[in-house]
Amino acid sequence: MDSTFFNKVAAAILLSVGSAWLASVVGGAVVPTIMPAKPAMSVPGLERVAIQPYMAHADAARGAVLVQAICGSCHALQPQATQSVGPVLGGVAGRPIGSDPRYAYSPALVALRAQVWSDQNLSDWLTAPARFAPGTRMSLMGLPNVAQRADIIAYLHTLNPSPLPSQSLEKSKP
Repeated sequence: MDSTFFNKVAAAILLSVGSAWLASVVGGAVVPTIMPAKPAMSVPGLERVAIQPYMAHADAARGAVLVQAICGSCHALQPQATQSVGPVLGGVAGRPIGSDPRYAYSPALVALRAQVWSDQNLSDWLTAPARFAPGTRMSLMGLPNVAQRADIIAYLHTLNPSPLPSQSLEKSKP
């Protein structure tokens, strides 16, 4: 090995580091670091859909199976159950968002306390929790199937200790 070999290795390393730095600087100048106001593309099934037409055909028994499979690992279901990873789902339909005093909600949900978990809000939440409340700690990516969301909401209605007043379910996110 002669000295030209070491010069070639040093030049290759220097050029590689310089190229990576230059690509980083150019990329940072070209690509914005803020989130765009409107997404460049839309994933099918994640747009806001009115849930009420689907609620007429919702099946609480199918919803129970879905809740056990999707939600049961992180959420307790009965209203008087102890908290789990997520808040208790029993009694959630019709109550104010982020209002269970036994659970420490993320600031994203605390900010929505003026709203209730109406059928529409529950559907929008289940569609994409991170879009409904940016900054939420919930890791569910979302359920694109509207009929499945309606089934889950119908099941959540059965977990309420008393029947819900109809007007409480009509209030929805603006």
